[in-house]
Order: sequence, then C-alpha cells, then structure tokens
Amino acid sequence: MVGEQSDPSVAEQAKRWGRQFGVTAGLLIGFAALVVTMIWIADGDDAVWQRRVFVFGAVEALVFTAVGWLFGREVHRSAAQSAQSAADTANQAADQARTEAQTEATQAAAARVAAAEADTKLQAVRAAAVAGAPGARGGPQDVGARPRSEPGMDIRTFILELIEPPT
Repeated sequence: MVGEQSDPSVAEQAKRWGRQFGVTAGLLIGFAALVVTMIWIADGDDAVWQRRVFVFGAVEALVFTAVGWLFGREVHRSAAQSAQSAADTANQAADQARTEAQTEATQAAAARVAAAEADTKLQAVRAAAVAGAPGARGGPQDVGARPRSEPGMDIRTFILELIEPPT
C-alpha cells in the first residue's frame, strides 16, 4: 500500500515540475527573443531607444521574478519536506526517551521502596542484637521487648521471621 500511495505523488510532482519548467522555459525564450529584437533594432532615435530600454527593464524584472519564484518555490518545498521528516524523527526519539524515563522512574521508585524495607529490617536486627547483648541485661528495656519473666526468643528465629515473608 505504501508503494501505491507514493507513486501518484511522484507522478504528480513530475507533472507539476514539467509544467513549471515549461513556463520557465517559455519566459526565458520570450525574454531571449526580446533581447535579440532589441539588438536588431538598436539603430534609431535616442528618445525611442530610451523608451525601449525602459520597457526592456520592466520585462526583465518580471521575467526574472517569475523564474525565481518558480524555482524558489520548489527549493522551499523540498526544504519544508526534509524539515518535516526531521521533526517526525525527533518526535519519535522524544517519545522513546519519555517512555524510557518513565520506566526508569518506576524502577527507581521500586528500588527506593526495597531500600527502605531493607533499612527497616536492618534497624530491627540491630535493635534485637543490642537487646540480646550480655551487657544490656540491667539497662533500659525497649518498649516492644518481652518482659524478663517470659522466655526470650532466639535471635536466629527472630531474624528468620524478619527476612521470610509471612505466609
């Protein structure tokens, strides 16, 4: 389907270019004929010659303006098409970069959550280690610690409860 769509546009551009080239060639041939005619009838009265040169200057300006417009339009059209394709490519790259940034932001948020969980577990293990240390028996107790009348939990069992997810 892509080939079918591009063929008519290429044919249309070739047809348009052919017409524009024909108009440009016609203008240049007419201008060349005017130049030859001006040279041919160069002898004559000064007043008549000045009028002819005045008309020649006006025709010259119109012909060169038309030729410049026809060729300039095609140059600008191709520049606009290349700028549009460059803009499309840049938009695609920006969309891809935006998607990658969102993915990385999601991964970073998950990593922050995991780091916070690991930090919480580390603090709990440190608190348990301090509470279970031999020198800490007579000191202040943690609010969440078991009373001394209950048998103490083994530190290994406590750490395994922290690390393993609840079932």
